[in-house]
Amino acid sequence: MHQLELPALRSDDPLGFLAALGVLELTTATLPTEPYLHWKGPAGAAVLTTDQPLTLDTLTELLTSHLPPKPAKTARTTGDPADAAETEDGEGEDADTADTEGEVWDSFPHVPGLLTRPREDPTAPNEALRMRIDTAHQTLRELAQAERETGDRHARWFASLTNVMCFEDTKPKTGKNDPEPEEGPGSATVRRTPVTPLIAAAGQMTITGLMQKAVLGCHKDPRQIRSALDGWRRIPDYASANFDHRSLGDAHTNSEGKPYQRGAPGPTWLALHALATFRLTATGRTQAATSWDTTDSRGALRWPAWTPPLTTTDVTVLLEHPAVRATEPGTTRNAGMLTNLGVTALYTAPRTGLKQSNGPLAASRHLWP
Repeated sequence: MHQLELPALRSDDPLGFLAALGVLELTTATLPTEPYLHWKGPAGAAVLTTDQPLTLDTLTELLTSHLPPKPAKTARTTGDPADAAETEDGEGEDADTADTEGEVWDSFPHVPGLLTRPREDPTAPNEALRMRIDTAHQTLRELAQAERETGDRHARWFASLTNVMCFEDTKPKTGKNDPEPEEGPGSATVRRTPVTPLIAAAGQMTITGLMQKAVLGCHKDPRQIRSALDGWRRIPDYASANFDHRSLGDAHTNSEGKPYQRGAPGPTWLALHALATFRLTATGRTQAATSWDTTDSRGALRWPAWTPPLTTTDVTVLLEHPAVRATEPGTTRNAGMLTNLGVTALYTAPRTGLKQSNGPLAASRHLWP
């Protein structure tokens, strides 16, 4: 077996951790033998183990093979011509990512068609994965059947992005160009599925839009995917899908006196491929997810660093282990279990808040030891 260190993806950084899981997801889908991931100790770099030798250059080529070609025209982020996209701070897009009339393009060929689903109807939310409960259940049944028959990965991804175990009461959307619901003004709320809490949508932001912007950012700067592995390259006016607090600059640090974004599309694109690692659950109407700590008011990502090389399935099992999720990880019994599991550290990164929405994940905090 051969090991390759990924120096820019560190275990004590939420975006670095997620991006490393994205590398594991994409290489698992590509290589003939399952790769493994571990960390060089607390706050250490990710290490990818494969049955064939890889270098940073050859790994970059492998990962880039999953990047869809840049579209001739940028489709609207929701796949619905009725919707306009907004950036994570609620403002309009810049000229490089502005929507134009054109065909809907699939920015996620890893699971073709999943993020190009149309809205159920004109009164549905911009996020097409927020579906009526009965529609979501039927969709999952169909995808699960396909998975059993052919090994298709759509069911795993759908269940990681759309929580079919709980619902949110939503009012039908009635924009100025949308028709009134059949029931008329003031009609009853509709029960729809929430999407993964690891995504903090703001304004009209959608998972589809986040993926499209990450793809376009990687095309705008061809060195993004390589730099994601060995030293991030931040670019102006790009927000890192609310995974990275460092991409958001405060107004007082800007000569123009306005907040600004300076994110890194490469690691963000990889991090979005990690979402299937985190399974969605619920307690009553309260949504839960692997590694998502709901004891914090806005929620928090919680994760371990480990030394034994693990596959994608192994990683999900470890993340869901009671010792990793314990509210008091430092007890003698729990610390013993963590040590036996090969865990070297636990970290958390709470979700921050912006003026009118949830914000990016904060800097990590060391929980254990």
